[in-house]
Amino acid sequence: MTLEKLFEVLATSDSLDEARHAVERFTELNGAAKWFPLGGRENNRGTVEVATNTGRALVERITNGVDAVLEYECDAHHWMPSCRSPREAAAAWLNVPMDGLSSLSTAQRRQLADRVVLRMLPGDGPESRLIDVLDRGTGLSSAEMPKTILGLNESHKITRHYLAGTYGQGGSATFAACELAMIASRRSATDPVAFSVIKFLDLPPDQYKTGHYVYLVIDGHVLEASTDHFGLERGTWCRHFGYDLTKFKSPLGPNSVYGLLQQVLFDPIMPIWFDNRVHNYRRVIKGARNALNGAVDEGDEQSRGPQLDHNMRMFYVTLGDFGRIGIEYWVLPTPEKSNKRPIAAFVDPVKPIVLTYNGQNQHEMSTVLVRKYAELPYLAQRLICHVDCNHLTPQSLRSLFASGREEARRGQVYETIESELIRVLRSDDVLADLNTKAKEGMHREQDESARETMRKEVARLLKIQGFEVATSAGAEAGAEGTGTSPTRGKHGARHAKPIESKEPPTYIRILAPEDEALELHPEQRRYIRVETDANSNYHNPSRPNESRINVVIEGKSLHLAGTTALQFGRMRLIVDCDREARVGSSGAIQVELQRSGLATLSDRREIAIVPPPPAKEKQQRIQLPPFDVRPVDGPDSQQWIILGWPENPNEVASSAERDAGLLVVYYSTVFPRYVQYLHQLEHKDHLLAESFTRRYEIWLAVHSLILDEDQRQHEQSEGEPPDQADLAERRERCRIAMLSAMFAAREMSQPTPAPAE
Repeated sequence: MTLEKLFEVLATSDSLDEARHAVERFTELNGAAKWFPLGGRENNRGTVEVATNTGRALVERITNGVDAVLEYECDAHHWMPSCRSPREAAAAWLNVPMDGLSSLSTAQRRQLADRVVLRMLPGDGPESRLIDVLDRGTGLSSAEMPKTILGLNESHKITRHYLAGTYGQGGSATFAACELAMIASRRSATDPVAFSVIKFLDLPPDQYKTGHYVYLVIDGHVLEASTDHFGLERGTWCRHFGYDLTKFKSPLGPNSVYGLLQQVLFDPIMPIWFDNRVHNYRRVIKGARNALNGAVDEGDEQSRGPQLDHNMRMFYVTLGDFGRIGIEYWVLPTPEKSNKRPIAAFVDPVKPIVLTYNGQNQHEMSTVLVRKYAELPYLAQRLICHVDCNHLTPQSLRSLFASGREEARRGQVYETIESELIRVLRSDDVLADLNTKAKEGMHREQDESARETMRKEVARLLKIQGFEVATSAGAEAGAEGTGTSPTRGKHGARHAKPIESKEPPTYIRILAPEDEALELHPEQRRYIRVETDANSNYHNPSRPNESRINVVIEGKSLHLAGTTALQFGRMRLIVDCDREARVGSSGAIQVELQRSGLATLSDRREIAIVPPPPAKEKQQRIQLPPFDVRPVDGPDSQQWIILGWPENPNEVASSAERDAGLLVVYYSTVFPRYVQYLHQLEHKDHLLAESFTRRYEIWLAVHSLILDEDQRQHEQSEGEPPDQADLAERRERCRIAMLSAMFAAREMSQPTPAPAE
């Protein structure tokens, strides 16, 4: 069998067995054909098998293709201008706007996407697809391939800032997800095609602990063929036989390759084509961010992009020595009954906070941050957040992201970003207003007398448990922006009224009492609200030099950490107070609005440096807040989805959320132990069953109040991620619910006296 015939079979066959048989036949007939360790070392499994998600491994191969396109453009432009990031390179050499692909036309995206193509063919089923990744970038010769695409941990990209790749290993992860792979490349149409075959080679277990990945050579060299079956004038073709895509069987949506690409390539520097020959469609992959920003391509379900209830454009916040991050977010409209998780079209609905570097999704944060810590539970399935990490320092990036690009490391940088995001969301009046409106649209009114009766009984049971109970009907006060779980603020729930813009604008003001100084304590960061009737063009947080709104900070211990975009007459100023700030000192903040040919408008507030809030008293004293107990009818209910509960009724019994001072206890009406006791009592007497439910609710409320107080005193367990803390709490609540059902059922057989007034 000739080299040309081997390449022809590999290039035209869609059968794993046929490809495998051709390779076996070739090696049998060619004594010079040998298998050489990938990367030049036998111990290569750890590097190749670093990825745990076969879909994300494909994205790494796509990233290599994009890098190849940038390499070609860099040579074509003679390395001019010098670009320090892939996005700068795409802007300089491919004319992609810096603010993303949504600023290109549909035709421009289609034309640019033709440079990198992902093609999926049926193969032998979802667990054994045929996957092609083709790029029209700079090709490789047979001499270059061993140190590049067939190498591991090579350093040829480490000095090229315009490329996304760094470690020289990402694309190799696809070899672990398939049975056999072919890599082919050439620099021009006149060059022969350099190619090789990659597979996993089992070794004798009596000699080796494990096998390793190998590629095919002849006399020690990568294969070459003069052939018409390559299909590209230049570039690289990676073909994977038997690729495992078991988790991505659907044609569209979260469980599809299309959905995966849109999520992981959240904000790509250039679009790519996805040619799906399994489900017979071809679409441009532009990333979820650009779709949210209104980009529409052929085949998209929406003809004008998604309708939004709210959108905060990208703004940047400094994080001290860590560098700075960009933050933006979108709120989708209230869903129809047929679409209870609207954000699932763009992100993982369980993890809707996306951290990106070079446009690629590096990590996703849990919806617990939105629902619990930002106190926006009714927006949990409508709010998508994006954190751009491109401007973090190299040291911060190293401590935050692993080389596999699948997960972030928890540490000081991670927790700083997490806390900053919570502060941003909590300081947005529009989000607070949308959350309130969503809540009002869902909840029915409850009988106030029944609520008061439950309140008294809960207080009685808490006293029996040894807690000193102080009753208070008002919402608790709290300091805004002082921790990871602050309250709504001392002024309670906020409502964002529309502000009509005027030209020229007539006012700008800081939203704080004029006769009171703004208070900051050492090491505090505060978001200060500003309103104006100027339109959004007056301020661009990404280009402060072009802005007509100027912020002046007085006081050596005070610093401006950033501003949000001006939208609908509102913006926020982000002010830091140094750790070394002297308590009792003062400063000021002034915001100025410049108007062409008119006097500058301004507003000013004094700032007082005050002592940090005192540590919380650690004693068994509960300030009984307003609380409410609400049933949730099952996994199909909208409230169940908003709470982010698992679909299995055995895994969740209750949860509690704070909402502007109100502690809301939700409980599942399909939790098995509760249902078991309820059905037993219903057979005896329906009144007895109703009384059982009331007692069950009381016991759940008692436990929730004790647990809430404990969490408020100790905050979150150190180093424990919010989603893990949420899971641990859910398990505890299941155990308590079993006991609560047992206690409530026992009380039905031995009723306790009514509480004394």
